Amino acid sequence: MRPDGPILLLVLVLATAVGAQNPALDRDTDGDGLSDFHEEHKYLTDPQQKDSDGDGIADGEWRERREYQYTVRSVVQVMKPVTVEFLNDDYQDVRVLDDTETYVELEVIHYPFNRVASAIEGDSAWRRTARKMEKWTRPGPTADWTPALQREIAESLKKEGIDLAKLDDRELVERIAPWLLRRAESHDGFSTFITAFDEKGRPSVPDDLAEAAERGEQENGLTPEQQWEREISASGMFEHQTRGSCTSSSIYLNGCLRAVGIPTRTILCIPVIDTSDEREMEMVRSGLSHHRVQSIVLEALTPLGRSWTSHTFNEVFVGGRWRRLNYEKLGQEILDPQFLGLMTHIATFSDWADARMWETVGRRQTLGVRGDVFGGSNPYSTIALRDEFGPHCTTVENSPREAESLSISSVHWTDAKELPPDILEGLEKSKRFGLLACVSDPGGSGRFRRLLEESDPRVFLEAEGHPTLGVAFDSGCWWLKNDRAWIYLPFGAADRRDLAPNVEYRVRARNDGRPCRWQLPEDLRISR
Repeated sequence: MRPDGPILLLVLVLATAVGAQNPALDRDTDGDGLSDFHEEHKYLTDPQQKDSDGDGIADGEWRERREYQYTVRSVVQVMKPVTVEFLNDDYQDVRVLDDTETYVELEVIHYPFNRVASAIEGDSAWRRTARKMEKWTRPGPTADWTPALQREIAESLKKEGIDLAKLDDRELVERIAPWLLRRAESHDGFSTFITAFDEKGRPSVPDDLAEAAERGEQENGLTPEQQWEREISASGMFEHQTRGSCTSSSIYLNGCLRAVGIPTRTILCIPVIDTSDEREMEMVRSGLSHHRVQSIVLEALTPLGRSWTSHTFNEVFVGGRWRRLNYEKLGQEILDPQFLGLMTHIATFSDWADARMWETVGRRQTLGVRGDVFGGSNPYSTIALRDEFGPHCTTVENSPREAESLSISSVHWTDAKELPPDILEGLEKSKRFGLLACVSDPGGSGRFRRLLEESDPRVFLEAEGHPTLGVAFDSGCWWLKNDRAWIYLPFGAADRRDLAPNVEYRVRARNDGRPCRWQLPEDLRISR
């Protein structure tokens, strides 16, 4: 519960990061409080004019900086750790509204149509800068590179025809990150959020999380010590040529890129809402008026359901600026259907051990703690979401939403032998009766789920002289197979009773004014 009175903490976090950006890139020519780089690539204001629109208010004022851009504003409560000193970055502005013992309430302004990625340039003299950024290049408990690992990486790259001395920092990252990821096979792990570290950086599992470690050992046959070498130790992952989830992969890159001299750190992002809360899902539908942004967010988030969702990846200091590195992609945007839809940056760490996740998020999620301020599956909760086109925004258009459709190529009874064998077997075991529709080109699971939600599920079977049968797609019962989807249309007792044998029924979708329409061949017929 938030206290009453004027203690609402409206702290504008102005710092960007320890280890500053390139002074040339952060020059503020007009003295409005915004760097020239951000005016050109983030806010789209005039770096030569302190007051771009001449209204008497400097561009750096909290609301004024949004007037030439499309922005998304969210208010989110996030479980600690939250590193507020790093959250004003190339993609978002943040100020703290409340800071409690367990969570921080943030007002976040997202800039999904920024131009930051297009401005990445390499620096051939990057080593001189890197030598001054020891905080982001030294080893740590998880970024545990050694001189021996450094030599091994250099020798291995030389055999691959990659000469580190000849590459600028951008070329180096874009060559080495994919190589490192290919070298280490990905697997499921369990230790990144339940492992504690003592003052000397030695790992252990707290007593109350030991059961989770035991389950992990039973599932993959590895002791915690063996798992640590393959999931939370950069040098161990390089040696064993294996890595775990996104968090583990970021640890791996954090240590190995530091070994070759690139300043690197780990960042944690969450989606713009908690998908386990239908109230928050409705915020996306009602609060995001930009059709493409809303579609991307829904496409990314709909499949997540009640899952625990966040994404850990890296930032590298390239071209005199911190740039996002998501696996091998340099310049990761915040608007991406493959990565959380619209990302909110909540924390930055020099080493994963600094996060102390075993004390907060790891404990909540592993032990299933609920009943806190968040309430849902995730250790965060959005309480407001709304987008806005600035009054001078001319570069971002909200084109009319394109009509979308799902095309049905055929329908089959649930006992038809031409169905995929595994689907047929499952239907027989569950004793389901009805139709199975084959949907061509459904896209990925996110798109298909979203379109199912946006379509009218009702389908009619019509035959002259016989009662019309009304059935509906079961949005919770479908399968993706290669480039097709199969979706179930259950028959209730009344429909099954009224189904006339040896009668040819025309199959027709109702399509009652929903954003997505079903397309069926005119001659689509079915008989039993």
